[in-house]
Amino acid sequence: MNKQLKWIIGFMLVFLFVSMNLYLIKHDFTSIARTSLVHDQTKAKTENLQQTLIKNGVVHTATEQHLYFSDQLGMFSKFLVEEGQVITAGTPLYEYTVVDLEEQRLLFESEAEQLASEISAVESYLTELESLESQLTTATSNGTTTDSRPTSTLDDEELAVTIELEVGIDVSDSTIDQTRSMLNQKIGEQETEVARLEAQEAKYERLIAGLEESPTVTVESDVDGKIAHLSPGTENPLITVYANNLTSRSLLTDEEARIVLGGLKAKVTSPVANSTVDGAVVANPQLPEKEPKLGEKSQYPIDIDLEDAGEEWFIGQQVVNEIVTDEVLDATTVPILSVEDKKRVYAMSPAGFIEQRQTNLGMRSEDRQEVYENLEADEWIVMDPNQVERYYSPYITPMTMDRIHFDNWDYLDKRTNWKHVLLGAIPK
Repeated sequence: MNKQLKWIIGFMLVFLFVSMNLYLIKHDFTSIARTSLVHDQTKAKTENLQQTLIKNGVVHTATEQHLYFSDQLGMFSKFLVEEGQVITAGTPLYEYTVVDLEEQRLLFESEAEQLASEISAVESYLTELESLESQLTTATSNGTTTDSRPTSTLDDEELAVTIELEVGIDVSDSTIDQTRSMLNQKIGEQETEVARLEAQEAKYERLIAGLEESPTVTVESDVDGKIAHLSPGTENPLITVYANNLTSRSLLTDEEARIVLGGLKAKVTSPVANSTVDGAVVANPQLPEKEPKLGEKSQYPIDIDLEDAGEEWFIGQQVVNEIVTDEVLDATTVPILSVEDKKRVYAMSPAGFIEQRQTNLGMRSEDRQEVYENLEADEWIVMDPNQVERYYSPYITPMTMDRIHFDNWDYLDKRTNWKHVLLGAIPK
């Protein structure tokens, strides 16, 4: 057979092979098992998703204390502080001279008696809390819980209800350790309140004793903070004190005021301080900043308490608030582009076939989408649904050379090694 004839026969065979395949593809889809070449694949992940609202804000004090002066108390003498001065509880603020010593003494005694009454009430409440803490310890040691482990829940329903009523929070789903922690926190708060009231009572007792020596009364600060403003005369408020705890103040639109609730978590970033701190929305009473007017959109102020704001944070800084309006923990997520028609994804089964999964969608956050049906975390899925040739078709993925290595070649015999090589190279 001459060389020319070989070329003619070879050409005819190739032409016949191509023609037959084109004919089958065009006229008989059911007889062809189409294989999907999947270039991009990824795993479904377990992630925490958040929806956030970004708002500008300004750093301000969380608490303003206004001090007032009445001419009925006596004659104002002088300020003992200056604007911008940092003060602590007990710092002398101003002096005034008493006109009617007896009336002033009666006023101080009345304040001291009121404080003594408040101290008695708080101490009584504190005794009840300590008794509940003791009962909780006894119930745990006597084995009246469903499990003696610290992670178990309290089985004494009557004691649980009493704790809920006294502490003011639901402990039905809390562990024993969590319940004890909440009780101890409440006890600590009441002990702090008793100490504060006792300091106030001692202050009035000193003032009463001081009237016997001099008609001049020195008014002291009750809080730590900074002097924000001193009245040029004796107009009220005489002194404005900014407390040390800071907040970020922001304004919401009508629509935003509907979704921002007190207690929502937030992150606040300051370009000046070059840092970000955690925070929480104090409350949203949905009251407009200014008197509402027809035809004008209202704005609603909110405060975000700043946690652990350092010395580089100070009043007046312009900040950015990132308020978490919704959150899903441990959600199964996929890239939003992998979801077809907002209702299905394509999973790549270990058997080598593409499975169409109808699913329900949850929260979307940036380029991630929550799915909560018919898909588990760590399952492989097709990134681009357009790469799927046909439902339940076999799939192949491109060979990635940097993943090929022979580290395990010596662990198996040569026959097994070549078997796996051929299985990977020869199409099924």
